[in-house]
Amino acid sequence: MMFVIFFAVLFLIYYYLTRNFKHWEKKNVPFIKPLPFFGSIYDGVLMRHSIGEVFYDLYYKSTKPFVGFFILDKPCLLIRDPKLIKKILVNDFQYFYDRNAVNNKRDDPISTHILFILKNPDWRELRTKMTPVFTSSKIKIMSELIENASHEMTNYLNNHIKDYNSVEMRDVCLKFTVDVIGSTIFGVQANSFKDENSQFSSVAKRLIDWDDIVTAFRFRCYLLAPLFVNLFRMKLFPPDCVNFLKNTFLDIMDKRSVSNKSRNDLIDILLQMKNDNRNFIEGDILVSQALMFFVAGFETTSSTMGFALYEFARNPDIQDKIRNEIKDISDKYGDIKYDSLKEMEYLDMCVKGITNYGNLFNFFKFVILEVLRKYPVVPFLDRKCNTTYTIPDTNVTIDKDTPIFIPSLALHYDPQYFPNADIFDPERFSSNNKTGIDSFAYLPFGEGPRNCIGARFGLLTAKLGLVHILKEFVVSCNEKSNEKIKFNPKGMVLSALNGINLKLSKVEKAT
Repeated sequence: MMFVIFFAVLFLIYYYLTRNFKHWEKKNVPFIKPLPFFGSIYDGVLMRHSIGEVFYDLYYKSTKPFVGFFILDKPCLLIRDPKLIKKILVNDFQYFYDRNAVNNKRDDPISTHILFILKNPDWRELRTKMTPVFTSSKIKIMSELIENASHEMTNYLNNHIKDYNSVEMRDVCLKFTVDVIGSTIFGVQANSFKDENSQFSSVAKRLIDWDDIVTAFRFRCYLLAPLFVNLFRMKLFPPDCVNFLKNTFLDIMDKRSVSNKSRNDLIDILLQMKNDNRNFIEGDILVSQALMFFVAGFETTSSTMGFALYEFARNPDIQDKIRNEIKDISDKYGDIKYDSLKEMEYLDMCVKGITNYGNLFNFFKFVILEVLRKYPVVPFLDRKCNTTYTIPDTNVTIDKDTPIFIPSLALHYDPQYFPNADIFDPERFSSNNKTGIDSFAYLPFGEGPRNCIGARFGLLTAKLGLVHILKEFVVSCNEKSNEKIKFNPKGMVLSALNGINLKLSKVEKAT
């Protein structure tokens, strides 16, 4: 009898885990065959590949404009066609305004108000209120604080790095971005370079530690498998880290309000908005945005800088071109500052997104564009179908609540959009070549109303940091950096598995 019950239970479990596996077949949609429990993302569930790489693999298993797959037992849709991507992100945004990430109001009141996760209509209202924080004029005001952190970084490299043959530049860039976010967002000196035990650095590393399997599992659940978030009552971030950042932010804001002292940081901007009675945000909602900018800012910007330095080391001719441009601007302006960046053309083609050509941030036109093509730190976009939607020019209907994924990493390596995609070639974004790039096949910051609100601030931080490094140091490969970068398989973003170890030498000694 026990034997019968045991197999009956197994059958029920199997039936439950496979009950949706005919979903795409019934809709006559091509799909990736799933496995019970794992769905179509076996390597992702076992953390053998990063999620960006998992979607990359799914992308190249089909040639159709869209392909069905399964996360565990949930039917999902992977979008491959830039025209359909544009429909989802822009033209038909009213059907796809929410992200798939869970909004856990019951167990995590801070994270639930993060703009990235927030659902409509709350998202639209908050986005409207936060947009003025990142205008060109506000970013320019905060640029001096970024410059100060850049000088701290180069002083650290000059004074504390003894073995220039092996410098872990990913760690250096993380210290830099933590100092920038601490100063510009939280109004404090994080002192990451002066204090190896800096509390801000410690908190930053704990918030997103892709080597920690618990952190990796928690992020996967929040972004891909909401069922487990509710089942285990998960919080997105460690509560003690959140409380530290919350108390720090509110304490500094209260003191600044009383003292009337100014630092040209986010707190000044918010207090000015409050005094002007303009769209002010208070309480946990305000703290949530500070937390989001801290997490998103240090992780994505430091990774971008690390990947850029890696490519500079492997492409010394490109590095020399950038350094010559830096020298020309330095000779003209003295120090590299916000306004002088606007004259620098070549570096931008390695870092910056192509959607803002012609505006104030039309500088550094080559290099960072290409870095973000090869290494889109956020390697996929997600949306949720908010109501039944028929895909244009087909008879395929997407059901309400179906998760939609756009594999940016895969698109950036597709040879039909980027020939010789493995080659680091900033010239593909030159004025002569950029018109041939489909803007919806290049998505380092997303597109449409839910694109990255802090993209320009992050790019400015990366550019200033890179310029100050390259002005004083030549970066080159050592035995640890001659191989192709491997991504951390536990990561939800692209992160170098073994760091980015490079050789540094002073510019005046370079031959």
